[in-house]
Parts: sequence; structure tokens; C-alpha cells
Amino acid sequence: MVRTVTRYSAATVVLVITGVIAAFIAVAIVLLLVDANTENMIVNAIVTVGDFFTTPFQDMFPQADEERDVLINWGIALLAYLAVGGLVARVAR
Repeated sequence: MVRTVTRYSAATVVLVITGVIAAFIAVAIVLLLVDANTENMIVNAIVTVGDFFTTPFQDMFPQADEERDVLINWGIALLAYLAVGGLVARVAR
């Protein structure tokens, strides 16, 4: 019983962490696509966090248009975090 609860708790923690990271990336993508003011403290913080978590994925598929580049590469990062988080949570259960 205790092991089952611990495994489900670990899986929940993994899903919450990857969900928060994915949410930051998704919001950052939207903010960049709608040309939000990056001088704003809140927008800057969200885009900076999104940029940090998408660093390994940047320039994976370089595009001439910056908005398209963000959409494709950061979108791949978003999907990768969700997939890996789901996989790790499934293994933890």
C-alpha cells in the first residue's frame, strides 16, 4: 500500500513539474507570436523561462521567419517535455 502511494506521488510530481514547464513554454510562444511587449516585467520573465527550457531545441529546424522559428522549435520542445514527462510518470507508477 505504501509503495503504491509513493509511486503515484512520484508520478504526480513528475507530471506537475513537466506540466508547469510546458505551460511556461506555451504561454511564451503565444506572447512572442502576438508581439507582446518584452520590456514588460511579466512578459520578460515568462519568455526568459521559456527560452531557458527550450535552449536544447533552438535552431533544430532554422526558419527564415523568427515567429515561425519560435513556433516550430519551441513547439517541438513543448511536445518533448510533455512526452518525456508522461513517459517518466508512467515508469514511476
